[in-house]
Amino acid sequence: ACATIQFSLHHGICHESAVAFAVFGMLKIFDRDYTEGRYWADVARAIVDKHKTTNFRPQLLMNLVIDIWFIPPRVIGQKLLHNYENATRKGSIDTAMLSLQTGWRFKLLGGEHLSLIYKSSHDRLRLLAKHSQWTAKLALLDCILLMELTGKSCDCFSFFQGSIKDLNDLRDVAKLSNDLHLLQSSHVFNVFVEYWRGNYKAAEESSHLAMSLLPASKMPNIYLIYHTFFRGLILFQLYRTCGNEQRLNDGKEMLDKMEEWYLVSSNVFKNKCLLLKAEFLSSIGEFDEALRMYARSIESAQCNGNIHELALAHELLGKYYLERKCMENSKGCFRNAHVYYTQWGAITVAEKVLREYKLELDPQALPLQNKKHARQRD
Repeated sequence: ACATIQFSLHHGICHESAVAFAVFGMLKIFDRDYTEGRYWADVARAIVDKHKTTNFRPQLLMNLVIDIWFIPPRVIGQKLLHNYENATRKGSIDTAMLSLQTGWRFKLLGGEHLSLIYKSSHDRLRLLAKHSQWTAKLALLDCILLMELTGKSCDCFSFFQGSIKDLNDLRDVAKLSNDLHLLQSSHVFNVFVEYWRGNYKAAEESSHLAMSLLPASKMPNIYLIYHTFFRGLILFQLYRTCGNEQRLNDGKEMLDKMEEWYLVSSNVFKNKCLLLKAEFLSSIGEFDEALRMYARSIESAQCNGNIHELALAHELLGKYYLERKCMENSKGCFRNAHVYYTQWGAITVAEKVLREYKLELDPQALPLQNKKHARQRD
């Protein structure tokens, strides 16, 4: 990349220079120089715009590695799907398939309504399996998480000719092919699955496995941002219930990362950072300040339309009150969490909240709250 940039600066910029500048921006991000990374990404975009290049890889690279630090995931997801359409029209099938898979992953992790994602999941996976088995395997992880959240079934394993029947099979395939990216992805997505099931120790174990896969665990990407977030939540909750100072220290390390990213883009990281901060403060006994952080996280998630993280913040605030024996306050928070999980489309999670906290809901209250707190759309 550096050689191509030097050549371009000496002999003139052409459309092929965009890839080099995009890669250079990625390297700056990898080195945690976010300002420089964004600058060189903007240079690459200017080259793409000027030369009207049909090479869609620079835009894809910038969306996947650089934009994640500055732009909300749902917005990037829409950009990736637009890239998919353009690449398909020009016959760039590999780029199109990766754009399609990652576009919907961004929407899934970014809090898009789950029913919209589920609606086309089967046809999408069939298309990916036809043109790119690798991206189909990555999309399979999205489908597994989607089924876990919604409680809906999807015949997503049928596209792999019997070689993959569950997440364990997918992990075995990744090991046999020495595909560290796929293997790590499988561990990270199992963190998400086990977290939403409430199996925090199993989630912790999967998180340890994901962290052990170097250098793959150092590469900046969207699911590792969410892994950092959930790993922190898991460690703080386990510390409060099971002890072990190492959990508190490791959780604080996740919070430190989130605070660093929050300084890069408050729009993307604010409510996550505040929620992790609240969990940390609750874990060390600074309860009044923790309560303030929970409230600020809820406000930020609501302002940014992050319905999934709004639900999560209400649930964790409910646990905070439950630990303090404030039963009425906790039940109110859990009811709100149920409403927002339902609104997101995470029916399995919403029902788990009802069962776990023994809630009885007023059937007249749900539609009223849904109307009152309808999520902002992009």
